[in-house]
Amino acid sequence: MNRRTIIRNFVFISAGAAVLPSCLHHDNSPVFPLKNFKLTGEQQGLLAYLAEAIIPTTNTFIGSRDLKAHQFILKMVDDCFNPGDQKKFTEGLTAFEELNKQKFGGAFKDNSADKKKELLSVIESKKEVPELVLNFYGIVKRYTVQCFTSSKNFMTDIRHFKLVPGSQFKGCVHVKSA
Repeated sequence: MNRRTIIRNFVFISAGAAVLPSCLHHDNSPVFPLKNFKLTGEQQGLLAYLAEAIIPTTNTFIGSRDLKAHQFILKMVDDCFNPGDQKKFTEGLTAFEELNKQKFGGAFKDNSADKKKELLSVIESKKEVPELVLNFYGIVKRYTVQCFTSSKNFMTDIRHFKLVPGSQFKGCVHVKSA
């Protein structure tokens, strides 16, 4: 064989071996980068499914998955919570998944919409639900609603918010003297 051919093949094989790990997708690799605490990709996915269960997408309007509310929640927890509260958040996420496994015997993402609603109503009733799950769910619900109600679609289509007064503004209005 020619030495150049051997060197060329060696370069191709080594380049392929270097690129191969980045091509493989692991479910546990984080999807959204966090600076101050760690969640796996599977945990971030669970958070996305929970936010979608709180405000689902309908035929007429967007839901929390379209707004990427789970990323908003993660950013708020990452930036605004102290390390102790971040640890409680991750423990609450784990306890939430365990509660779901006790109730339905599988992963939350595999539940039907009715089972997800049932689990959320059990948590909302606050009966026989661990404190970690209640705190976690309260944080997720609060930030999901905040993300949804501050979105452009909500403000323009539901609240009919206008940034500029527009046609209702009347600069010259005669005032009767008293």
